[in-house]
Amino acid sequence: MSTHRIGLIGCGGIAGAWIRAVAEHDECQIDWAFDLDAEAATRRAEEVSGQAITDLDKGLASDVDLVVIGTPTSSHPTLVQQAAAAGKHVMCEKPMALGLDDCQKMIDACEAAGVQLAIGHSLRFWGAFLKTRKLIAEGAIGTPVSGSIDRLGTAKAQAAEEVEPAADHWRNDPANTGGHALEGFIHELDFTRSVFGDVATVTCEIGEGRAVDGFVSPQIIQGVVGFENGAVVTTRTGSTVGVPTRGYWIAGSEGGLRFDGWGGPVELYRRDAEDVELVECEQVYAYHLELKDLTDAIDGVHARPENDGANGLANVSLGLALYRAYETGSRVSFTDGVADLPQGYRNLKY
Repeated sequence: MSTHRIGLIGCGGIAGAWIRAVAEHDECQIDWAFDLDAEAATRRAEEVSGQAITDLDKGLASDVDLVVIGTPTSSHPTLVQQAAAAGKHVMCEKPMALGLDDCQKMIDACEAAGVQLAIGHSLRFWGAFLKTRKLIAEGAIGTPVSGSIDRLGTAKAQAAEEVEPAADHWRNDPANTGGHALEGFIHELDFTRSVFGDVATVTCEIGEGRAVDGFVSPQIIQGVVGFENGAVVTTRTGSTVGVPTRGYWIAGSEGGLRFDGWGGPVELYRRDAEDVELVECEQVYAYHLELKDLTDAIDGVHARPENDGANGLANVSLGLALYRAYETGSRVSFTDGVADLPQGYRNLKY
């Protein structure tokens, strides 16, 4: 395989994860790091012995074949379209965009340019999630019929002035992130879809929130997701609870699977077994696996990355549907796995 030369767009915290992923990939190297903050670009460039740049046009004119975009969500559509126009394959961090219209523009731009597009939904590549999906595919619990997916944390319990100066305060503004269901919990929504398939309906309740940076961080966002195959899943997230809690439970016709830690183990319950089986999981680095999945698509090993643009759009659709269902107090329906939302719908409040 040829070496993939990479440009890093955005030098914030997530850039470190991608630098490690590239370091673990035998066929990749980072040529340059771009950021509007020259000091941030310099720090990241020094980590990879690359060039620091503050002129993106200069980077896109170089002979890198792939860019990794790790910038605020609101900037994703413009950057992806720029990169595609320059003939670069794209790994874009999640969430894909703030609205379905922008997601589609990103997909269209990459298809028109003949380049691959992957969206950084890394969670499905961590050990316990990989093992769970594999066990389900092997029929270990029969047909998945229900589930409970929880991610509750304390991420926004502090006021901005109490947080380290280097923290990404832009995450507190739904105008930049789309709200917590898109910014954080979209990982779990992606995993849920990877297990249960296309969504059919969504209902949602949102609990009382806490103001951070003048914006409301929901205490609890709880949704009930119905799938085309008849399965029903409860999803629950919140970012200002007192005790961080994670839990993943998948119930099937012949058994069940449960885990808390991303690295496992996974508890396997079988209808015909008295004891719970603890299934160990391979200890993997998810960012490396999703990068490898993209470069394999670029190299023709398979047609598209697992986390392609269509998958990214469907995840944004599900996140937005939670907000829309709460706002309207009614069920949101889906067509072919995509929510029936008003044209240009965004979440700018929660």
